[in-house]
Amino acid sequence: MRGRSILVILLAMLLCIPVTGSTSTTMEEEEVVDPCAEDPKQPCENQTILYLWSNGQSTFWSHFNTTEDSNANDNYWSEEKEQGVINIDQRFSMNPQMSKKLNMTLDGEIRVVLNIYLEGDWTNNDNDGPCTNDCEELNVTLWAGATTVFRQHIPQVSTGWNPITISHRITEGQTLWDASTANPSLQIQMKVKGDRQQGSIPFTVTGDIANFTLELSGNGDTRVEMPIDPTSWQGDFQLDIDEIMDAIEQPGFLFFTAITAMTVAAVYLPSRKDSDDS
Repeated sequence: MRGRSILVILLAMLLCIPVTGSTSTTMEEEEVVDPCAEDPKQPCENQTILYLWSNGQSTFWSHFNTTEDSNANDNYWSEEKEQGVINIDQRFSMNPQMSKKLNMTLDGEIRVVLNIYLEGDWTNNDNDGPCTNDCEELNVTLWAGATTVFRQHIPQVSTGWNPITISHRITEGQTLWDASTANPSLQIQMKVKGDRQQGSIPFTVTGDIANFTLELSGNGDTRVEMPIDPTSWQGDFQLDIDEIMDAIEQPGFLFFTAITAMTVAAVYLPSRKDSDDS
C-alpha cells in the first residue's frame, strides 16, 4: 500500500512539471510595470480622480487620465446670452466606459472641486434681477450609471469666479460600482438669465448678460476625487462568475483536478486487498 501511494504521488508530480525551459528571471531582467499604463483613462491604484473634459462646444466627457488631447485649448466651456435664459444641463459621463468594477471605501469621502464663472441672474422672485419662475440655481449630481450617488443644491454663488467644493460620504449601499451598471458621470445644471439692452441714451446699455463658464480639468483643479478602496485592484475582486467558470473549463484545470483526485485516492482509499486482509 505504501509503495503504491508513493509511486502515484511521484507520477502526479512529474506530470505537473512543465516541459518548457526554465522561466526564472533574474532581478535585473524584471521590469517595473506601471499598473495604469495599459489603459490610462481607466481607474487604477495610482489614478482615483475623475477629470472633466469638453471640446468647448457640445461634447462633454470624463475619465481618469490627467491629460486629454481633445480638450478645449483654453480649458474652458462657456455659454453666454445678452437677453433671455441659458439652460445649463451638461453631463460628463466617463468615456471610454469603465472596464472594471470598483469597491468604494465605506464612509470614504467623495470630493467634487469646480470653478464656475457667473454673470446675470439665477434666483427666482428675489426682486434683484429679471428671473421670475424661469431660472434655476446651481445643482450638481454625481451618478453611478442610472443611480444617483448624491445631488447637491448650491445657492451660495455670486457674480464672478466661484470656487466650489462638494463633499459626500459613501454609504453602505454605495460601495460596489459594477463596470456594466455604474459608469460614473457628473451632471451640472443651472438656468441663468440676462437682460442686457440698449439704454435710452445712445451708446449706453442697461442690465447684465447671462454667462456661465466652467473651468475644465486641463490644469487638474476641476476634478472628482473618488475614495476607491485598494481591494479594487486585487485580482480575485475583479473576477466574476463567468471568468471563474471559464477557468474551470480549461483543459489544464481539469487535468490538474484529475491528478489531485488520483493522488488523494491512492493515499486515503484502501485497496480491495487491504480491506480483505483486515
